[in-house]
Amino acid sequence: MIAIYTRQSIDKQDSISIETQIELCKKEIKTNEPFKIYEDKGFSGKNIERPQFKKLMDDIKNREIKQLIVYRLDRISRSITDFSNIMDILEKNKVSFISANEKFDTSTPTGKAMLYIIMIFAQLERETIAERIRDNYYSRGKTGIWLGGPAPFGYTIKKTSKNSKKVSILEPTEDINIVKEIYNLYANTDASLGGIAKILLKKYDSSMWNNIKLSRILHNPAYVKANTDIYDFFKSKKCNITNDITDFIGEKGCALYGKRDRGSNKYRNYKDMVLSVSNHDGVIDSDTWLKCQLKLENNVQIKNTGKGKHTFLTGLLKCGYCGYSMQVKTYKDKKYLNCTGRYVTNYCIDKLETHHLYEIEDYVFEEVKKFVHSFRNLELSHKKIENDNEINTLKIELHKIETEIKNIINKLSSANDVLLKYANEKIIELDNKKIEILNTINEKRIKPTNITIPNLDNWENLSNDIKKNFINKIINRILIFNDTIKIDWKH
Repeated sequence: MIAIYTRQSIDKQDSISIETQIELCKKEIKTNEPFKIYEDKGFSGKNIERPQFKKLMDDIKNREIKQLIVYRLDRISRSITDFSNIMDILEKNKVSFISANEKFDTSTPTGKAMLYIIMIFAQLERETIAERIRDNYYSRGKTGIWLGGPAPFGYTIKKTSKNSKKVSILEPTEDINIVKEIYNLYANTDASLGGIAKILLKKYDSSMWNNIKLSRILHNPAYVKANTDIYDFFKSKKCNITNDITDFIGEKGCALYGKRDRGSNKYRNYKDMVLSVSNHDGVIDSDTWLKCQLKLENNVQIKNTGKGKHTFLTGLLKCGYCGYSMQVKTYKDKKYLNCTGRYVTNYCIDKLETHHLYEIEDYVFEEVKKFVHSFRNLELSHKKIENDNEINTLKIELHKIETEIKNIINKLSSANDVLLKYANEKIIELDNKKIEILNTINEKRIKPTNITIPNLDNWENLSNDIKKNFINKIINRILIFNDTIKIDWKH
């Protein structure tokens, strides 16, 4: 029996139809032998995962086919490796091969050689088309439009016109308020992903909330108001950023896209990903978003401590040797601190000794009393951004200065003495300007604030929540070493 195989990826004007392919293949039949048609419509030639093609191969292996006719070589495959394997199967089963478009006699060495040369160019064409499509995809991403797929939770896709073309952008829905609530809970409380899921399940009476969905929302840069801090974050992660830093003005959200390993976490490996500033407005300030990223990165080491029932120092206690969180363990009515890093890196097994929780609490309380006494008659101040836009503009200017300094330094290797002199003067000038901008940023970030100090004489009778609330306002973290404790104050 003669087999006619036809394939068409999609219906389009410049693509030859299945029906036309069949007619052209029939003209190559020179006998009255019966023929069978195998059609694969809507399948690419980049691989051989096609139902009718598989059926054809099975029939060939069962010695039911004597001759195979196709309209053109690339109807079988655009992969030179796949095509080579297919030709081996045809040869093994004594099946002759005819292409209606390219006239080759596969029984001769020259014919075979020409056949493989054509397949090499067919594969090159496929790879060129794929590269062109990928480049066009990334170019469209640079314009800030939504590239496809479902909208992130809290947004909907809206069609609009840009440069006389219909494009998609994101528009917030009522659910965006839930997104803001999620970020606020995760960034500013001790709530874990599981804890937040329980809150949302109860509050919104829905079964859609779980750790995975919350993690995706919290990782997604679509929500953040992208400023220079976001630019620096993704730059440090080796992410490919399509926009200049001057586009990160703290208003628009971002789009993260690109090819990735299916088995890897999209939000843990940014190296081969691409980030673009989008046209839609962000809803989460950069400080809150980055605070969530830090908490998510450390999620593997932080156990769910609930409301911190063991100590008012919950969330502040860190191992001084590895930086991992300290966990409260109870044994025979006594509470100890263990480094969670022991279970992850084994780094602290031979370094950090066991500490009694109450001894740590007593020491910290005494240090807190000294700290409060020194500020009793003073107004405490902490770093708080007064004007996000103004500071972001200064950071952009700072980035330009640092880039200019780097460019000058890179050119110094080929400079003579005269150029070195002027380069040195220019670098000093730029460095002084850099220091001036840094000082201005620090001045604008500092805003005086009053902190209510509880009655420390009645400390033992205060609730854990009151203690925690006060301690968290004045302490960033507490580093535990074997022979010392270091407190990182916020003021």
